Amino acid sequence: MTLSRKIALWLCALIMLFGVIPFTGIYFAQGAFVFPVPDRGAGEAAGGFAPVTITTADGERLNAFYHPPGDKAASILVFHGNAETAANQMTRGQALATAGYGVLLAEYRGYGGSTGEPSEAGVITDGLASYDFLVAETEGPVGIFAHSLGTGAAIPVAAARDPFAVVLESPFTSLLAIARYRVRLMPPFDFLLRYPFRNEARIGEVRAPILIIHGTEDKVIPFEEGEKLATLAPKGTAFIKIEGAGHNNLGQYDDIKMATSFFTKALAANP
Repeated sequence: MTLSRKIALWLCALIMLFGVIPFTGIYFAQGAFVFPVPDRGAGEAAGGFAPVTITTADGERLNAFYHPPGDKAASILVFHGNAETAANQMTRGQALATAGYGVLLAEYRGYGGSTGEPSEAGVITDGLASYDFLVAETEGPVGIFAHSLGTGAAIPVAAARDPFAVVLESPFTSLLAIARYRVRLMPPFDFLLRYPFRNEARIGEVRAPILIIHGTEDKVIPFEEGEKLATLAPKGTAFIKIEGAGHNNLGQYDDIKMATSFFTKALAANP
């Protein structure tokens, strides 16, 4: 074997060792970081909610929770964050139900004992199935309430369907932006991101009134992300800045009252 051939083989080996193999590992390991599924089942229904099973267009079965509408004759579809399940939204759901709304606490494939494995396309498909379930169940207007990663499902669903209003808590422009926030010196390997969740590219397609709520001390999704997304949203989008609030404690700042007030005003203006 010639020296030049040996050098070429060594270079190929080094590229595989320090380039292809690590990046391949990063690519396929992302599911565990983006979708850290809690190790628990569907959880218990409470406060007038009942467990329901929703079948998606591609045959997955989702374990969600449903509360029929009260005097508002409208319903709210609730999308949870990445390390939660639908049952974790029970308190929020009860507050919406007390305000007179029907509520569906949506679940994603692979979460809460539901079938399948989560992915970006998958949770969007799940969101569409959940929205259509509410429309068929109530035949009334449907609003959308989403937190954190749930906004990545909510925005495409809102763009594809016709909700009367959308509330986004602690949203992001894209998961690439969050990756860059967490890894300051991240190289420009955008193609390695399996689940980009490009909210900034889709929010302009939403036709419904939008409210964005974000805490200034959010260390998971920085406040600037929600602020920037608001500038990219359709004209008239409302933005509430909550001083001192973090990522998971918005309930301490009466976020539900803000959301309910917004839904009620949007519903009154809905023809």
